[in-house]
Amino acid sequence: MLFDNAKGQSKRIPTNQMRLPVPPKMDGCLPTRATATKKYKDKLIGKINAAIEKNIGTADPIDVGVINYNVAVVNEVIESLKDYGWDVRSIYGGGQDRVAIITLS
Repeated sequence: MLFDNAKGQSKRIPTNQMRLPVPPKMDGCLPTRATATKKYKDKLIGKINAAIEKNIGTADPIDVGVINYNVAVVNEVIESLKDYGWDVRSIYGGGQDRVAIITLS
């Protein structure tokens, strides 16, 4: 047979070498799609708030550039802006570059 000439004890791989690494913790919890989406949304809202504060007292429309946008989150933020009375005039998508401009007035 195949193992007739095999001598000695069989070798076994220790189980501790077969464990997968645990992803790092973020803010006391494991990173998930939900926490990543929330952080993205909070960052986008912060960016919009900063643009609004910068342009207080001007008549010019407020443009906010969004890079690597998540369509669902951007649409949710736009709906929130509309609920607060902002006129969201346009969104321009950049195709593969995933760049958009949100124009508020």
